Amino acid sequence: MGSQPPASVITCKAVVCKEVKKPGQSYRDVIEVMEIQVDPPQDTELRVKMLSAGVCHTDISNIEGFMTQPYQFPKVLGHEGVGIVESVGPEVKGFVVGDVVMAPTYGECGICSSCKSGRTNVCQIYGANDPPLEPDGSSRFSYIDENGKKQFLYYFLSLSTWTQYLVVDSNYAVKLTDYNFPTAHSCILSCAFTTGYGAAWLDGRVGPGDTVAIFGVGSVGLSSVIAAKDLGATRIIGIDRNERKRQVALSLGATDFINSEGLGTMSVSDKVMELTGGKGADCCIEASGSDALMNEAMKSALPGKAETVICGAGIYPDDMLKVDFPKFLFGNRMVGCIYGRVKIKSDLPFVLEKAKKPEIIAGINRILAYDEETKECGYQVDIRGGSEAIYTALEKYLEDPESIKIIIKLNDEDDEPTRAPSGKPVHY
Repeated sequence: MGSQPPASVITCKAVVCKEVKKPGQSYRDVIEVMEIQVDPPQDTELRVKMLSAGVCHTDISNIEGFMTQPYQFPKVLGHEGVGIVESVGPEVKGFVVGDVVMAPTYGECGICSSCKSGRTNVCQIYGANDPPLEPDGSSRFSYIDENGKKQFLYYFLSLSTWTQYLVVDSNYAVKLTDYNFPTAHSCILSCAFTTGYGAAWLDGRVGPGDTVAIFGVGSVGLSSVIAAKDLGATRIIGIDRNERKRQVALSLGATDFINSEGLGTMSVSDKVMELTGGKGADCCIEASGSDALMNEAMKSALPGKAETVICGAGIYPDDMLKVDFPKFLFGNRMVGCIYGRVKIKSDLPFVLEKAKKPEIIAGINRILAYDEETKECGYQVDIRGGSEAIYTALEKYLEDPESIKIIIKLNDEDDEPTRAPSGKPVHY
């Protein structure tokens, strides 16, 4: 691990959500780029200088109330991202200062009954923080309020990545040092691509000759398109209400495209059945977060054999879904699938190796609108541009029908942190 000077409090910028965004409100009403303080890492923790973070639809849903409680504010947003280890806690093993890391939502202990089952990546020991604070009720994030008092900030999905520095338990971290992925690619690997690839790959859901229907072709759905092609599916049906996604989906391997709002009186499942000769798809992946499409996805699957994988997040009335009971009773199956059901030790190395394939790199480039010469993404914003830059980027992301993925730039590799003297917070 090597010796390092004692870590002190760092002052940096972060995107903070102050409350749930209600109907009629704008991002300007609830989000702010703030100066925050980030504590030193403790025990098995890493403090990471973040380079880039991704904007995932789950982040947008969380701002609007998904997976949150009214008291869990203010919070630092984000759950996709990549950075460089700046300091380590005294009990850290396997990581050193300078390592490039990402941190998925779940760790993998390998000893709990869930990890041993082979059926889930939801570890009982290293799960998503709920409530989103440290076990003792503290937080490594804080800010100084208008009265000069230190106030804690909540986390989102175990880490919070829309910040120039964060602290994460090393049991959640994945080392990327030897992979040499571009920064933006590492962001999408930390959630969207891995979720989409895992949804198709794990449990042998998709294999040679299969027909796959993918509902919602944003970054997760398009990653499932890439995976289905890589796994040998011969028919890949992309489904989205945005007609401009057609060419993107077809360029990445989809053989058919259904515009879900252009069917008249026909349902999406009826159209899938028509395309498959009444048989249904061998696998359905729902990545849109639409509760109505989740039921349509289940109705589109080959009964008994196929599994409908739910990996899109949205907001539903009373957090309830409606499904056609007769279809369910007679063999149609539905399974929730966070992070593609990929375990970070057992499964993720396979996905990372896949992501090195030239054809998959090309697919990720397409999703990110990535220019290999300039190393810039088509939709990119710098946190150092302040709140207005973030507002503009989020509004453009939601309003521009061609945007698929936005990347938030947080630091340059050679940036030095602002440290508080004697570990005390700096007052602003």
